Amino acid sequence: MFEGKGRHDSVRAWVAGCATGEEAYSIAMLLYEHRAKLSNPPKVQVLASDIDEMAIGVARSGRYPALLVKDIPPERLAHFFTSADGSYQVRKEVRELCTFSMHSIIRDPPFSRIDLISCRNLLIYLDSELQNRVIPAFHYSLVPSGHLLLGSSEMVSRHMNCSR
Repeated sequence: MFEGKGRHDSVRAWVAGCATGEEAYSIAMLLYEHRAKLSNPPKVQVLASDIDEMAIGVARSGRYPALLVKDIPPERLAHFFTSADGSYQVRKEVRELCTFSMHSIIRDPPFSRIDLISCRNLLIYLDSELQNRVIPAFHYSLVPSGHLLLGSSEMVSRHMNCSR
């Protein structure tokens, strides 16, 4: 996703159905780590959307109970989180990479020029008619070399021949 991009370019990811933001922040952290290795890194932007306003509020705060971050390796926890009052907050530099918004993948227009769409374990809750609307919208959103990350129970085989 970073190949051929420099400081005037962007790497854009979209986490559709982001719930309380854990996946969006995980992707932001991975992109942040890779970006730090580059001499002329592009900007990184993670768009994260959901229809649940309360979940978006939690995601925007980036604060999680200690139990929720217990599986994060200690070095990453120390690098990307601050600890206070039995909870952990995602550091500001990572939170600033993420934009959380109320957005319906069914009703609202898709985001554009996306390098990575993560839609893990959301499509399984949509019937085939809705999936037939969402998958082409995701295809439209992706740049030609973009990636779609799905959950292990999801597949898009009937849409393999989508054309731009």
